[in-house]
Amino acid sequence: MKYIATRDLRSNPSAVWETLDEGSEVIVTVNGKPKAIMIRADEDLEFLIKAISRAKAELAVERMRLQSLKNGLDSLSSEEIEREISESRKANR
Repeated sequence: MKYIATRDLRSNPSAVWETLDEGSEVIVTVNGKPKAIMIRADEDLEFLIKAISRAKAELAVERMRLQSLKNGLDSLSSEEIEREISESRKANR
């Protein structure tokens, strides 16, 4: 995995393409903070996009699980869980 600033990406994109062709990931940073992940794409782009979407969903579920443990919500009843879900959906609208 390699980190690269956006200005370096603009000034020397061929170095990024070489890194990706080697199979490494590139983390693009803005003001020193990670902003994007670049990975090599092949002909089966649709499969790659679906795999990334699944991984993002799994990560979101894991984060929710850890947050529920941290907040002591791991011992809620079914009714309390449904209420939490309903309130969360209302807040996200």
